[in-house]
Amino acid sequence: MWAWLSENYGVVSAVASVATLLVWVLYLQLFYMSHRHQLRPKILITRGGGHKLSARCILTNMSPEIVFIQGLLVRIAFDDRELFCSLSDIERVASQGSDPRSELFQGPVSVGEYLDLGSFEEIALAAMENCTGTRGIGDLRELGLTAVGIYPWKDGMVAAERSFTVRHEDGRRALVSDKPTARQIRSRRELRRVERIMWEQAQN
Repeated sequence: MWAWLSENYGVVSAVASVATLLVWVLYLQLFYMSHRHQLRPKILITRGGGHKLSARCILTNMSPEIVFIQGLLVRIAFDDRELFCSLSDIERVASQGSDPRSELFQGPVSVGEYLDLGSFEEIALAAMENCTGTRGIGDLRELGLTAVGIYPWKDGMVAAERSFTVRHEDGRRALVSDKPTARQIRSRRELRRVERIMWEQAQN
């Protein structure tokens, strides 16, 4: 064994060097992926206070850094139509003594901080009024929310979305979501789509 190692010392040394290099490359790749994952933004859109439309819509920043919420896109779907609306483009003045970020749907949100955006019914009514000039949401079937923001560790915008189905049972309307949390939008194609909708809403 020792004789064979002595005769093939160069080959063994080269193989050992390559193996060591591969181990370090793998280790650095795992470290980079873990570090990148830790820096990824994460915005939560949750429901608080029940399952009805009167439940509160809570937006929470679970990212490792501050996120500046740039806008809130609302999708309201009925049996025969679907509308998009940016609530951040509505002309309104925050009430005195209240958190202006919650009423204007804009502003910086610190790590672990949350914003109460109002009830889901209020959000749907505001979107309907801004899109059509009316406030009726009687046959509302689906309510989708997309929070759009700016993150220090990422060029361009970040976004998260969550959709709720409105079930009509015994004269009451309940919110049901098929996912336990908001979906983080990370693909460039989807982010470009969100950016295009934001731009179109700003122009309108």
